[in-house]
Amino acid sequence: MPIIVKDFSWWQTECKLFLQIQIPHVSQKNADILTSNKYLKISCLPHIFEAILWDEINEEYSKCTFDNGSVLFELQKKNSVHWECLALKKSKEELKKLKCEILNNIIQERQNKSKQKAVLKTERDRLAVKEQIDFENKEHQLIQSIRDEEKEKVLKELSTWKTKTEIIHDEKKDNKNNKDIFSTDEPIKIYEIENEPTECINQLPNPRTFKAIEINFTPRHFTTPSRESTKADEQEWLKKQTAARRAAGFVEEDLRPEEHDPEWCLQKGNTFMTELNYIGAVSAYSHGIKLSPKMAVLYLNRSKAQVQLKNYHKAVEDATTALELLVPAVEGNVVWRAEAYYNRGKALVELNTAHLAIDELRLALTLAPDRAHLYGPELQRAMELAPVHEQALNKSRELDLSNAPTVWCK
Repeated sequence: MPIIVKDFSWWQTECKLFLQIQIPHVSQKNADILTSNKYLKISCLPHIFEAILWDEINEEYSKCTFDNGSVLFELQKKNSVHWECLALKKSKEELKKLKCEILNNIIQERQNKSKQKAVLKTERDRLAVKEQIDFENKEHQLIQSIRDEEKEKVLKELSTWKTKTEIIHDEKKDNKNNKDIFSTDEPIKIYEIENEPTECINQLPNPRTFKAIEINFTPRHFTTPSRESTKADEQEWLKKQTAARRAAGFVEEDLRPEEHDPEWCLQKGNTFMTELNYIGAVSAYSHGIKLSPKMAVLYLNRSKAQVQLKNYHKAVEDATTALELLVPAVEGNVVWRAEAYYNRGKALVELNTAHLAIDELRLALTLAPDRAHLYGPELQRAMELAPVHEQALNKSRELDLSNAPTVWCK
C-alpha cells in the first residue's frame, strides 16, 4: 500500500519556487517523476508525493536535485506572482476531476511529441536518401563524362589511323599498276622439275619388350572380396572362431614352429579322441591335412571324429578320400581300408541309407575279420534297417512323381 509523503517544505522568490521533499532512500535510479505545468508527482515505492500546483510553471527551465534522502525541486514560475500556497485547496471531487484532466493533457502532449519526432525522423531520413541519390547521380555523371571523353579520343585515333592506312594502300596500288615486268633486260629462266622415283621402304616397328608383373593378393579367410562395411563383422566372426578353437584346445596361431608337423598333428588329434574332445581332434587333423594333403590316415581319423560329431556327410567325404589315397591295396594298409569302409558304412546308416551301407560294412568285415566284434553288430543293425530305409526312400520317390506336372505327348 502506498505511503503519502507529507514531510516537505517550500519557499519562493519572485521568479522561482523551491520544494524540498524528504523520502527515505530516494535516488535518481529508483525515483519516478511526472511533471506538467500544473502537476507534480514523485514516487519511490512505497512513498508517493503529488500536488496540483497553485499556478503554472515552466517545465523546460525547471530542474530536480537528489541529495541524501531528499529531493529538491527548483521550479520556474510562468507568471511572476506570489503563491499563496503550494497546492490548490479544493474539494476531493474537484481535485480528482482536475487531476484526470491534467493526466489526459500530459498523455496528449506526449503523443503529439512522439508524432512530431516521428515526422522529424521521417523528414531527416528522406533528406538523407535524397542527398545520397544526388551524390550517386553526380558520381555516375562524372564516370559517364570520363567514358565519353575516352571514347571520343579512341574514335579520333582510330579515324586517323584508318585515313593513313588508306593513303598507304592507294600509293602501293598505283606503284604496282605503273610497274612493267618486261622493262628489265634480265633473261627469263625456265626450270624443269624432274620426277625422281621414290623408294617405299616398309619398315616394321620393333617388337615391344615384355616383363612379368608379380601380383600378390592379401590372404583372406573369406571367399568374398574385402569390404569396409563388413570388416567389423568379419573380425568379430574370426574372433569367435578363434575363441571356439581355444575352447576345443587347438589353435593354429598358438602352435610353436616345431609343432607345425603332420605327425605331431596326428598324435595331437589321437590324444583329443582319447579325451573325447572331438572338436579339437577335427581341428588337429584338419591342420595336419593342410600341411600334408596326401596323408590318408589324417582323413581316416577325421572321418571317425566327424561321425562322433554327427557330421555324417563330411564323414562320408573323408572316408572316401582316405580310400582314394590308400592305393595300391596292399597288406600294409588293410586295417586302414577296413576302418575307412566301416566309418563310411556307419555314416550311411545314420543318413537313413542302410541298404547302401551293407556292402561297405561287409567289405570292412572281410578285410578285418578279427574286428568282427566291432563291425558285426553294425552290419546286423544295417541289415535290419535296410528294408525300412529303402521303403521310405521309395515312398519319397513316389510322392515326388505324384507332385510332378503331367506332360501329354502326341
